[in-house]
Amino acid sequence: MTEPQNATAELVVDAAHAAVRRLAPEELPIFDEVAAGWRRQLSKGRTTWSVPQGGVGFGIDTTLLTEVVLQVVAAAVGEVLVLGATTARVGLLRRRRRELPTPPEARPGLDPNQARRLREACHRHAVALGLDSARAELLADAAVGAMVDPPDA
Repeated sequence: MTEPQNATAELVVDAAHAAVRRLAPEELPIFDEVAAGWRRQLSKGRTTWSVPQGGVGFGIDTTLLTEVVLQVVAAAVGEVLVLGATTARVGLLRRRRRELPTPPEARPGLDPNQARRLREACHRHAVALGLDSARAELLADAAVGAMVDPPDA
């Protein structure tokens, strides 16, 4: 992965960890293993995911919320931050400016509009992957909260 991809992946994993901590703390012991699998898929160029089909190799045939959360946060970050930065770059190129906006950093310092759009995208993607509205709201709040006010800041 390139450096911006690594920074974006870390942003996704950190936000997903915060959401899992809130929604399914019982999955925290396996979070790192699931996140490592997600990173491997990302490094292979797999940027789209299907609905998770289960487990982490323990014979468990249930979908881990961790998998859903990683997908939701990745889709929302891609939609709002990465695509937004790309759109801004294209607009600047059209105006033939020399300076391009910097890519999203690991801690992007979201402005209120970005935070709102990211929360809406997280909620929408979570519902699309089968979470009920209340859990989707918790996921969105936790993920965006981790990006706005990171625990290590």
